[in-house]
Amino acid sequence: MSLESTKNLIESKPKGFFKGIIPVDFAGLPVNLEEFRNLADEHDLWIIEDAAHAPGGYFIDSKGNKQKCGNGNFADIAVFSFHPVKHIACGEGGMVTTNSEKLYNQLTLLRTHGITKENMQEDHGGWYYEMQELGFNYRLTDIQSALGITQLAKNDAGVIRRNEIANAYKKSFAGTIKFQNLPIGTYNAHHLFIVEVQDRKGLYDFLRTNNIFAQIHYIPVHTLPYYKQIGYESVDLSNSEHYYSKCISLPMYPSLTDKEQEFVIDKVLTFINA
Repeated sequence: MSLESTKNLIESKPKGFFKGIIPVDFAGLPVNLEEFRNLADEHDLWIIEDAAHAPGGYFIDSKGNKQKCGNGNFADIAVFSFHPVKHIACGEGGMVTTNSEKLYNQLTLLRTHGITKENMQEDHGGWYYEMQELGFNYRLTDIQSALGITQLAKNDAGVIRRNEIANAYKKSFAGTIKFQNLPIGTYNAHHLFIVEVQDRKGLYDFLRTNNIFAQIHYIPVHTLPYYKQIGYESVDLSNSEHYYSKCISLPMYPSLTDKEQEFVIDKVLTFINA
C-alpha cells in the first residue's frame, strides 16, 4: 500500500468520509504501520492490519525497533488466517490480535453468540448468563487450537526456509522477471512468491504440463459477479486489474527441496526465454 496515494485519497474527500485504513501485508511483505498510524491519527481513522500472509514478518520502526506483523503497536486490530495453506495451519479458522482491552472484550463477546456472564443486568444463580448482542459462532475448537500451537513452534524455521527459497528465485530471475522488492528495514514472511509476466496464461499452462502447480493470487473482487451486482462493476481499480493480468505465484513452502526449486526455475526461464 502506498502511503502517499492513501494520503492523497483521504485528503481528496471531506473529513469523516473515510472511517479507517486496512493495510495488507501482501504475500508476507510488512506494511510500515508506523507511517500509517501517523496518517490515521491525523484524520481520526482506525487501522485493521491484514497480517494473514505475514506471521514472522517485521519492519524496523523509526526508533530502530523490530515491529512484528500483527503485534498491535500501531494497528487497532490485526487478523491472521489458519487456513491449511497458511504458515500456521489449524484446518480452518483464524485469530484476531489487539492491545485494546475494550476491543478485546467486544471481540470475545461477539465470537460466542454475544453470550457472557460478565456485567450482567440480572443474576438468577450460577447457571445464569446473558446474550447481550447477537454475536456469531466464531470459536476455534480445542483440537484445531492444539494443532495451531504445534504449528506456531515451527514458524520461525519455516520463515527462514521461505526466505532461502525466495532468495534463490530472486537470484535466478534478477533482470529478467519482475518480482516483489524488499524495502530496507523489512523482513518478508513470504507466504507467496509472485512474479509478473506478459504471457501469464501461457506460463501457467506450460508449468501445468510439467506438473508444476502455480497459482494466481488474486482475482480482483470487483470483477466477480456478486460485486458487480452490488455496484462495483464501474469502479476504477486499474492498478489491481493491471497487476492481476500479469501475476503468477510460484511454489513456495518450507518443504520445497532445492532440486524441486531448480526444476521450477529451469521451466520458468525456458518459457520466458523461448
